[in-house]
Amino acid sequence: MKSYKTSYFMLLFVLSLVATVGVTSISGVAFAKKIASLSGDQVVPPVSTNATGHATFKHPNSSTMNYKLNITGIIHPNGIRIHMGKMGSNGEVIVDLMKQAKEQMTNVGMIITGSFTASDLIGPMQGKSILDLVSSMKSGDTYVSVDTEKHPTGEIRGQIELANSPSLNVTNSIEIGNQTNMT
Repeated sequence: MKSYKTSYFMLLFVLSLVATVGVTSISGVAFAKKIASLSGDQVVPPVSTNATGHATFKHPNSSTMNYKLNITGIIHPNGIRIHMGKMGSNGEVIVDLMKQAKEQMTNVGMIITGSFTASDLIGPMQGKSILDLVSSMKSGDTYVSVDTEKHPTGEIRGQIELANSPSLNVTNSIEIGNQTNMT
């Protein structure tokens, strides 16, 4: 009888451990950080500029997306938006990041932070969920564009990818202070 109870509790322990690891793995994939490195050479057609940027997107739950952009060389953007589009092609705006943004000026540019929900999605994403947007981000179907008076269709741009993507080019990102923490 004693070995039966021991075996039973051991089985429950193993099943609990497997379930915990499985849930952690699933949520780790679903809520993975997305990033984009922005530069003028990614704009279509390419733009000659010294401006650069780095964007981070995190969704703490299935209904909210938080973002942080660190931009150098631009202090008065006309717009900062997420577009639907593959690398090398232009696409429709799906989120206006300036709508709810908080701006912080730095000595070399600016830091933009904010969050949005599904009700902020427009264009081909209107009526869809944040998880639908996340799926498009994972597929490489979205990019961030920073528009200026001089370059109204984009001075810098970056394709949104998973943070651990091997194709991610971070050579154009410039870190300003402790940017990796989302506010």
